Amino acid sequence: MQTELFDLPSPRTLTEDPAVSKTSFLEKTFVTLRLDQAIGLVLVLLVVYVVTFSWGVEKGKRISRDSQVIRPVPMAVSSPEAAPVPVAAVVQSIPLAANDKAVSKVVPMTVAELPKPVAQVARPAGKYTIQHVTYITRSAADREIEKLAKRGYSAFVIPSGKHLQVCIAAFQSHLEAIELLRKLRSENLVSDDAYVRPMVR
Repeated sequence: MQTELFDLPSPRTLTEDPAVSKTSFLEKTFVTLRLDQAIGLVLVLLVVYVVTFSWGVEKGKRISRDSQVIRPVPMAVSSPEAAPVPVAAVVQSIPLAANDKAVSKVVPMTVAELPKPVAQVARPAGKYTIQHVTYITRSAADREIEKLAKRGYSAFVIPSGKHLQVCIAAFQSHLEAIELLRKLRSENLVSDDAYVRPMVR
């Protein structure tokens, strides 16, 4: 029989079948984006990045702040006679002999024996005072108050936020305060920035 004359389907194998294509996974899942879709996708990814970064910064700040908080430690209540005395370690230099250098040694000292800060926050009675200088640390304010006390002037601290304003004396009249300010400037105890201010209650 002549097969050329008749249009009969010939048996084919799977490899010759055009319906089964040899495409890879990437070719099957190829995604095409228009320009506006690509820009939208980039903007969404940018917003996600910014939100994630901001969340991380805030979490880091919170962890940092929480690590700096001093939390009280619960202690068992006991009788005052049996209560332990708080002790602090203080470094003192002790000379060993006449020819030797002084050697630093850690000496335990009760907290009651430690030096107290000098800076007084209690304000004396009066309407006016001389604002001398402003410090951030308590130790600097203490040194300034000690310096003024050695010269015979009473000083105190007015806290203002995180600053400590060192003020000198208290006066009932503005004229008395101006006279002392002139005297302090002539002795070079205060700078030209010192001024008379009303006492805030």
